Amino acid sequence: MTFKPLLLSLLISPLCTLSACANTPDTSVDNNGVPQTRSDLTDAEQKQLDDFVAKQKANMHFIEGGSYEMGDFGPKLDWTGGMPISSNGDNKTLHKVTLDSFSMNAYKATYGDFDIYSMATGQPKEGMQEYAEKVRQPNAAAGIDWQTAQHYCQWLGDELNVSMNLPTEAQWEYAARNRGQYVLFPTDTGDIDDGRNIWTFEQKQEIRSKYNTSLAVPIVGLYPPNPLGLYDMTNQNYEWMSDWYDDNYYAESPEHSPQGPLAGKEKVLRSVEANEGDASTIKLIGAVSVKRWHKVPNPPLLDNDAEINQNGDTSARCVANSPQAIS
Repeated sequence: MTFKPLLLSLLISPLCTLSACANTPDTSVDNNGVPQTRSDLTDAEQKQLDDFVAKQKANMHFIEGGSYEMGDFGPKLDWTGGMPISSNGDNKTLHKVTLDSFSMNAYKATYGDFDIYSMATGQPKEGMQEYAEKVRQPNAAAGIDWQTAQHYCQWLGDELNVSMNLPTEAQWEYAARNRGQYVLFPTDTGDIDDGRNIWTFEQKQEIRSKYNTSLAVPIVGLYPPNPLGLYDMTNQNYEWMSDWYDDNYYAESPEHSPQGPLAGKEKVLRSVEANEGDASTIKLIGAVSVKRWHKVPNPPLLDNDAEINQNGDTSARCVANSPQAIS
């Protein structure tokens, strides 16, 4: 006599009501955990996604592969007297690296980009913490953890029908140094020109005032790109690399397409975060093109405060690992 009531209860108490199920987006992930584009996009949503994909395809800049000396190249410069150009101890093993051709996005992914990603895949929106709201502008580099950055690039690759990933730091440095030249700063000139190719402290303050926040708002594309057409490699947030961090890795790195250590506790970061990245600070930091930083990839909440975006200073720039330009 217990079977019928149980069956009846299952029939009248489904997991969700028809109206609730109708409002729940169709979300799924592949075998690698990468979110997949929803199958139930409306016509308007599909148009948004199509426009976004076309824009991202146009933003992918082809970079011809080649060989270069990766690391602190100070001893190679006449004016350094054989001295290093950075204070880092983890980039001092200058070593030859040979890379295949690849394409790199001209911009760090913005909150506007991630809003399309969230819409298309049913993922929660990024940067929605209370204290991040004013920094969360559509054209500002999105503050995200490593896993979110990686999944975004892989999903974008699926949309563009090409293998995409976060860059290796060898790829990033090669691009920042204009295909491996001895470039100190990844700007249009290789130098810092206050207020023309990077913001001054005063210009940064003006943007803070515009958005009524004490934090720097990492708006992308404000200043000229480097010679390869890549914007904001000098500042506007750290960029996650695919590599695990090891301070001794340079000494044992393979020559061809190094991928970083097989495992680790932290991921490599390149570039400079927006709150530090005004012209005067960048000059003090020096040699951004070879500087390495590192951070745990998916950090816990900062001081257990859910109102703070603990990943606000870490962003993503995607790479297509194809020997041909994306067509």
